[in-house]
Amino acid sequence: MLNHGKYSDLTAEQYELLGRNFIEWSNIEFLLGVLLSRLLFTPEFLGRTYSDEMSAAKLETAVKNALDIHRNRYGGRIVSDELSSEITQLVSAASVHRAFRNKLAHYLWMRSNDQEIFGSRMSGKLPKANGKNDGIKVSVLELKEKCESAHALVEKLKRIAIDALPKIEEEQNLASLGKGRS
Repeated sequence: MLNHGKYSDLTAEQYELLGRNFIEWSNIEFLLGVLLSRLLFTPEFLGRTYSDEMSAAKLETAVKNALDIHRNRYGGRIVSDELSSEITQLVSAASVHRAFRNKLAHYLWMRSNDQEIFGSRMSGKLPKANGKNDGIKVSVLELKEKCESAHALVEKLKRIAIDALPKIEEEQNLASLGKGRS
């Protein structure tokens, strides 16, 4: 059942690809938090006190809600319709990667062969009548493609969250707020 057997243990390449997928997901999730901070006009470090406590799905929803506010309240003055549309597409892509990451994280994985792994939820449910169970197969090629796709998504999120949206400078705000106090 577990992958600790001689024939079920994953290859070094399979382990590496699983790890790369997890690392890219971490980058995506972090950048969604940066994106949210920028959309909420919050310094990133302070914004993390808010976004760190959110699940990835809630981060995605919060970004979509912030975009709605930008469209309706600010009329595209900060986030153009084109940029808003691009961010919406990136959030949708992040959602797809989140679902894949969740499967990787919550299934028990073993090697089918050197080019494919098999994951099982190992649930206590009876098998389904149609013969399908709670298992999936993922090829090494699919793992590679997901890594490349996630890497490209990280680059696009970096470009938008860091380059395209205004950064709220923490030091500048602290200095301007501190001047009026006695």
